[in-house]
Amino acid sequence: MKIDLDCLSCALKMASRNARLITKDIELQRKIMIEVIKALESINWDSIPVEFAFIVNNVITKVTGNPDPFKEFRKKSNDMVLKIYPKLKKMIENSADRLETAVKLSAAGNSIDFGAYVQPDLHESIEKAMKGRLAINDYGEFREKVLGAEDLICFLDNAGEIVFDRLLIEAMLDIRSKPFKSITLVVKGGPAMSDVIPEDVEYVGLDKLPNVKVRCVSNGTEGTGPWMSSETVRSWIREHDLRVFKGQANFEAYHDEADSFFILMVKCPIVARMVGAPIGSFILKHSR
Repeated sequence: MKIDLDCLSCALKMASRNARLITKDIELQRKIMIEVIKALESINWDSIPVEFAFIVNNVITKVTGNPDPFKEFRKKSNDMVLKIYPKLKKMIENSADRLETAVKLSAAGNSIDFGAYVQPDLHESIEKAMKGRLAINDYGEFREKVLGAEDLICFLDNAGEIVFDRLLIEAMLDIRSKPFKSITLVVKGGPAMSDVIPEDVEYVGLDKLPNVKVRCVSNGTEGTGPWMSSETVRSWIREHDLRVFKGQANFEAYHDEADSFFILMVKCPIVARMVGAPIGSFILKHSR
């Protein structure tokens, strides 16, 4: 998925929202916006939309002089969902289909996103997901693959959201009654707004799942990992027979990967047109 003209206005909205989040200094906010506008002039139109998030993140990091300006907010997101983890776990255990419920909750968790086109309320998203249906629902194929797969790779998205992903993987292990030979969790190799980094994986206990290893991709800065759509990362994907991608950015980068599952909340008009589902809807999509 390549950058669309509408991505520019979305990037500026993201920049202004996060500038206000990071600092109350009006002059610093203005400087962030000016530097973002300058950086957008050299954008490669053949790149993927997540590039904009990296540009905004790198500008905020440079202007503030803080190498991880969103660290506090990632921790708050993780703590917010860890606090309700027991309640969410009980919701899954008491449901008619534990795996399907975990999928819905995982999709609802994707509402936690500092870079999103829309900013939905998490608790409203949970209620909506539990009461409604997935707008795109390839659950039959997903369940079959979960039961038969040997190796799982999961591209994680946002802090806080990963607690829902922990619940999803726990539900997978529960219905399988046996561990995967390997669980590979792919995260950013350095801070990038709300994106998960290795310390978040440890903080929420995902590293305690059986046979887990963590791999890192680039956050838009040299030395933080291979580029998201590089042949190196594509080779990781091919090593696993169950492939799960969380969130819009991972859909944008990997929607062309065959036999993969995408779990997300649709938060962008471009993605909405691409998948054929309205903004605000939850999807579990299988790329056949």
